[in-house]
Amino acid sequence: MLLGFISFYPTYCAENIPTLLSIAMLTFFNQNRFRWLLLSLITLLTVVFLSFNPLPVLGQQQAQIEVDFANRQTDIHSMSGFLYGATAENPPESIIQPLQPNLWRTSWFNAYPKLTGLNAQFQLLLSDTWGYGKGNRPWPYKDYPAWEAHVKKLAQQHKNKKIIWDVWNEPDLKDPFWNGSRQQFFETYKRAYTVLRQELGPTAIIGGPSITKYDKGFITEFLDYCKDNNLEVNFLSWHELNDNAIASITGHINDARKSFQQNPKYSSLKIQKLYVNEIIGPTAQYRPAEILGYLYYTEQGKADGACKACWTPNAGGKNNCFNESLDGLVTPGQAAPRAGWWVYKAYADGFNSRVVSRSNNPKVVALASQSDGTKQAQVLFGYFQQGNSPGTSAVVLTLKNLQQLGLAQSGQPLTFTIKRIPNAEEKVIQQLTTLKQEQIAVTNETVRLTIPNIKLHEAYLLSIS
Repeated sequence: MLLGFISFYPTYCAENIPTLLSIAMLTFFNQNRFRWLLLSLITLLTVVFLSFNPLPVLGQQQAQIEVDFANRQTDIHSMSGFLYGATAENPPESIIQPLQPNLWRTSWFNAYPKLTGLNAQFQLLLSDTWGYGKGNRPWPYKDYPAWEAHVKKLAQQHKNKKIIWDVWNEPDLKDPFWNGSRQQFFETYKRAYTVLRQELGPTAIIGGPSITKYDKGFITEFLDYCKDNNLEVNFLSWHELNDNAIASITGHINDARKSFQQNPKYSSLKIQKLYVNEIIGPTAQYRPAEILGYLYYTEQGKADGACKACWTPNAGGKNNCFNESLDGLVTPGQAAPRAGWWVYKAYADGFNSRVVSRSNNPKVVALASQSDGTKQAQVLFGYFQQGNSPGTSAVVLTLKNLQQLGLAQSGQPLTFTIKRIPNAEEKVIQQLTTLKQEQIAVTNETVRLTIPNIKLHEAYLLSIS
């Protein structure tokens, strides 16, 4: 078994057995005439204790995760979202629907009926409809009238659609997305904003700047320009793609909310939403635990939506944005699920009944949920790379207020099942492997589970039934 063995036990076992060991040790040293009897007792208790509470491997990371099933989270938005990844035909809706996408960033209007039919917000990447200084179209700052005419035509053609207008992609990245100055980008935004507002009216959602990272200086300069020119920025957006700084995402979102969205200085901009409209960098694109880390920290920041970024496949070929692979979550053509698809499915399964979970290790995260209709109560957890990380980690899950699940009366057993989401890169994973299943009689509404050897980059799904 990949995990070695997993220990499931009620909290009182872990607390009482060490006490018995201590009493036995004191008696052993004070009453030598019972030496052999007590030595046998100590040996027996030690074996029993370790069977309930296996010691972690020397040098392992260790994490304590606490889940409170009585503490629901209701002020969050789903971070399930995609950048391109799907056409009007493929992948089929049957492979996308279980992921319950909340946001879709694309420029393919022919996919609009399919994506909005899946209840995803349609965020139009306006700059992709124009191009990036190649072909017949120059950079907008070289021909502003042509840029304005293009924006006007699109607005008129699609004015009856519910679209979030993302004016330009990554204007802080010279190659390939912007070779002009920062002020020329600001002017490009102004021209597009003015046309869109004239054509679509006051309810149109227009924003940006969709830069490559959370650059507070760039955002401040952009918003100051918009304020000075009487422009609105109805959503503020940037990308989080640094696979070595996943845990910083929550702080970035909180800072943007405080510094910009809630700052009276920028109230005239009418910033309604905060989108991290690209997450997950190239080294993390297939790694289940890293994917979970991005989803966890973006959700904890209470962003309004996020989109999985797309990169070149391991073996080369067409970018995962454009090969109908759902940004690499499924195989191109056959749409067979990979490990990352299972992370997004488990994330979506648990989102509507999310409960509070906390970890004392920022590299080991968990998203938990109550039972919700046909969905079982679950804990999705994993261990991701950040700096120098050992290959395995010991994790103790403390599950509190299990009575809130409504699955069993006190003293009756619950079934705990752990499945593994492997770090399998581009391999197909048709079903998840069950690592452990055990029934535990819940008497004090709290159960503690010890998992001594979870692997770096992998995720695990605990279900309770």
